[in-house]
Parts: sequence; C-alpha cells; structure tokens
Amino acid sequence: MPEVSGSQSGKQRETRPAVPLSRRAGVWLTWWLLMMSFWVIQDDSLRTDELLAGAGAAALAAALAELAGYQAATRLRMRIEWLQPALRLPADLVRDTGVVFAALWRQLAYGQAPRSGFREEHVRFGGDSLEDKTRRALLVGGKSVAPNTFVLGLDGERDVMVVHHLVLPEEGE
Repeated sequence: MPEVSGSQSGKQRETRPAVPLSRRAGVWLTWWLLMMSFWVIQDDSLRTDELLAGAGAAALAAALAELAGYQAATRLRMRIEWLQPALRLPADLVRDTGVVFAALWRQLAYGQAPRSGFREEHVRFGGDSLEDKTRRALLVGGKSVAPNTFVLGLDGERDVMVVHHLVLPEEGE
C-alpha cells in the first residue's frame, strides 16, 4: 500500500505561532506609508484623484507585502537608530553614480578598465535574535543600494562583510 501524505495522513501539521492582529495591522500600515510615499514621489501630484488612486494602489501593495511576509513567517524587530545611516544613502547614490560613470567614460574614451575587486569591512555580526537578523538585513541592503558597491555576504566567525566594488576606492576611503 502506498504511503499516505497530506492533511489526511494523520501526521501533525506544523503550525505557525499566532501573530496578533494588531501587529499585522502595524506591518500593513508601515508598508502602506512606504508605498504611498513612493506613489507621491513618482506621481509628483497632490491632486485629490491622484492621491486616492495612490492610496488604493498602496493599500493593495501593502496587503500583498504583509500577506507574503506572514506566509513566509518573516519576523523583523527594528530599532529606529538603525535607520539613521539611511540618511546618507542619497549622497552615496549620487557619489557612486558619478564614480561609475567616470569609470565608464575612461573605459570608452581611453580604454582604461577600472580597478575593481573585493574588500572586507569589519561589522558586528551578532547572534540569531530577530533584532540581529533585521540589523544584518538592513546592513546588507543599505550597503548594496549605491551602484558601485554590492555586498556578497557576511562572515559571522570573523565579523566581516565581503563587498565587491566595481571601482575600488582609494586606500583610506
């Protein structure tokens, strides 16, 4: 007789811990604010009909993002001070875009390929708590936004982050 699987097999299903509705609503609201902000920035209009359309689109996007996070059992615990380095992201983005376009110009005009490579940066890896996992995710994501830099991974044993630079910065930068 073939082995039975599925909900009728008698095996106990793994269940997720219950997430309070207030937390799920808070996650949805956070996603909604982020998506609505993107809408206003992208649409560049404060007309009522545009804002209502954006609110609807942001609500749908927030619901899908919250649902995906819930089903994936993604749990984040953030501290507000971790967002402070995000204030430097626009300047980093502009600077790195200039670096990459300058390297592209030198490659096209003079045939000089940029010096690219890998670097290790000291970071605090931390443990397996929700806060440590969230901090590492923000660290990797924030460091990989600018076009010249991409994080390849973190080494918890040595407390380093391996980063690839399209154009290596000068020593001391």
